[in-house]
Amino acid sequence: MPPAPGMAMLHPSTPLLLATLLLLAAVILPRLRSRWPLWVRVVARIAYFIVLTLLVDAVVGSTLQPHYSSAAGDRFWEQVVEACWWIAGSRVLVGLARLFVVLENRPRETRIVSDLVAGAIAVATLLAVVNFAFEVPIRGLLATSGVIAIVLGLALQSTLSDVFSGIAVGLERPYKPGDLLWVEGGIEGHVVQVNWRSTQIATGENNIAVVPNSIIAKARLVNRSAPTSARGDTLTVSVDAAAIPDRCLKALQAAVLTCRVIQSRPAASINCTGIRGDGVTWEIGFTVETSAQLSAARTELYTNILRHLRHAGIALAVAGLATPVTVPVPTLAELLQDSDLFGVVDAAERESLIPYFQAEWLQAGETLIRQGDNPEAMFLIAAGAAEITVEGVGGSRVVYRMSPGECIGAIGLITGTPFAATATALTPLHAWRIGKADIAAAIKARPELATALEELARRGQNALRRDVGSSADHAEVRPEMFLTRLRSFLQLLKS
Repeated sequence: MPPAPGMAMLHPSTPLLLATLLLLAAVILPRLRSRWPLWVRVVARIAYFIVLTLLVDAVVGSTLQPHYSSAAGDRFWEQVVEACWWIAGSRVLVGLARLFVVLENRPRETRIVSDLVAGAIAVATLLAVVNFAFEVPIRGLLATSGVIAIVLGLALQSTLSDVFSGIAVGLERPYKPGDLLWVEGGIEGHVVQVNWRSTQIATGENNIAVVPNSIIAKARLVNRSAPTSARGDTLTVSVDAAAIPDRCLKALQAAVLTCRVIQSRPAASINCTGIRGDGVTWEIGFTVETSAQLSAARTELYTNILRHLRHAGIALAVAGLATPVTVPVPTLAELLQDSDLFGVVDAAERESLIPYFQAEWLQAGETLIRQGDNPEAMFLIAAGAAEITVEGVGGSRVVYRMSPGECIGAIGLITGTPFAATATALTPLHAWRIGKADIAAAIKARPELATALEELARRGQNALRRDVGSSADHAEVRPEMFLTRLRSFLQLLKS
């Protein structure tokens, strides 16, 4: 092919131009590191491509209609220059594709679409280099490649199905790495990677489930991380059909309110979903902040349900049995025996205290003890739920929720320091109260009770520390100080 007008005088400088191109490629391209922002890399590639285009035009004339030298040596190097121009142009197009298809800092696993575009550009660039740079007709090559493509397509049907399903997933983006995903068939876990052929899911059993994208595209999916990370769940409980519905509802409400893991907003729902001869079914719906808290929330809720139903005297239903075994409401003696605080006292001494306890009934919102008040009595929760709050600089803060069988006010009563928290009934509350005067009367009637209470202080330190209504500085008091203060307290009662 004859050289274009004005090109012959530039051919002797071809080695110099080639050296310049190689120098630019050696200096600029290695510096386009992946740590640079994508737009900076694209701009640098465009600048390099513009410079390369000017140099190629000086060597072969037009990049789309090149005019090569007749000399074999120069012709070869000019073809190399033309091929480099096409390769550089493909890199610019790939960079632009990634810039428009994938936002900066997206995980590589989600770049399926941009990878497909890059592959198409690479194939087109290879054909252009063969056709324009080396002047080899590509019609026959295209026809041959079409036959090969048909053969490969038939042989790789399942793989291609996974690939195109992966493209669809990449376009739709129903989930992303890190999301908690449920896949029809029982697979549930956090998405680890999304690639061309499959989606990898880390299950709760510390396994990696590799699910082909073709199955993902056809299966029902539930993204538990969208629109928020909060997770909802339901529990079903069947109780004795003879139980009074209002009592069942109050017991279940108290069980839910005393759960610390369950979110208060949105509020939990409690609904009666079935009535049969062998039981009444209640469904409890709740929400936790993250999926990781779900197991802990279910365990806590089941435990609280058992406790509150037992203290309300409500039996669980037994399938096929119309009348299950009756569950009696725990007596005061049983409450004292099961209590962490009074459980360390001998049975005889516990029995001597029972006549001095007085029953109190509170409605929701009423106060059991108030922060800053001088302690005159302690309380044992028999039924219902109470919320313990502390007033601080930022306002009121919930520190605990009490259930039946728990005590409050014991440490304040022993140490003589004001209550450090306020206890408010969340539901209708039944509590047993015993005051200083009552304890003094019990010791007077049974002097050996003082020794039992000393043993309580010696063996019941953990229970005493769980008394959230005690003094704010009780955590700083050493165990032996409890015994000393208790002895002073008992001496004061005896006098």
